[in-house]
Amino acid sequence: MVAKLLTWSLTLSVIAALSLVGGSGKGPADEPGESLERMLVAMGNREYEDACRITVQDGAPVDDGDLDECVTTMRVFVEGLRPADVQALRQATVPDVPAEGKTAEIPGTRIPRIPPAFAEGAFELVRIDDLWYVVVTTS
Repeated sequence: MVAKLLTWSLTLSVIAALSLVGGSGKGPADEPGESLERMLVAMGNREYEDACRITVQDGAPVDDGDLDECVTTMRVFVEGLRPADVQALRQATVPDVPAEGKTAEIPGTRIPRIPPAFAEGAFELVRIDDLWYVVVTTS
């Protein structure tokens, strides 16, 4: 569990891993930036199931069988953030990103006021059935 938590921390902060209009409570979107924004806002709102349903692990969207583990891991990660960083996630806005093919990468530095742990790397997204998911690794 500790190794997976560390991997999640690294994945979410350096990820090789939603405007308020988009809001949380929605699934993956048809644009990569919108999906990432939805996930970040859901994390900030502590809506972990919603955030997890926008992620891909091991090449497949998180399903009910993996949901509990994802929610637990994400909860531990978010609860370790400073309150100001959680607030910043709630207000995350991700700019439109041109995407061709089935993958997209969004540098954390392109997301205004994103917490430092998220700004250090890039978020990787993948298109599955015309919807975009944020890639997280579990190993």
